[in-house]
Amino acid sequence: MENTVSQQVTLDEVFSGLDESATSKFYSFHSKYPNVYKMFKKLTFKAIKRGFKNYGAKGVMELVRWHTAGPTKEDGFKINNNYTSYYVRLFEKEHPEHIGFFRKRKIKQELT
Repeated sequence: MENTVSQQVTLDEVFSGLDESATSKFYSFHSKYPNVYKMFKKLTFKAIKRGFKNYGAKGVMELVRWHTAGPTKEDGFKINNNYTSYYVRLFEKEHPEHIGFFRKRKIKQELT
């Protein structure tokens, strides 16, 4: 099965070169809970529309967490913080006009 985000962007394309184990966990979470990314995008676009030039991805993810109903997931977290950077990279790949809206650090694997 190909990990597809949209017709133009695949997850494999976005995350090539990153740790396969961590990326696999993100793929699994993302496919089980697609509403998380939908809400991440909705809240991000809301911040952009309000005129913010930059915003904190962790802040967006906290709002997603707050508004997401449901039990704690299998890794012990409602939404694991480790996934935030993946959602940022996915958002930037889908919406290159907003690259830089989130200031980000390199994922550990990008440093090596």
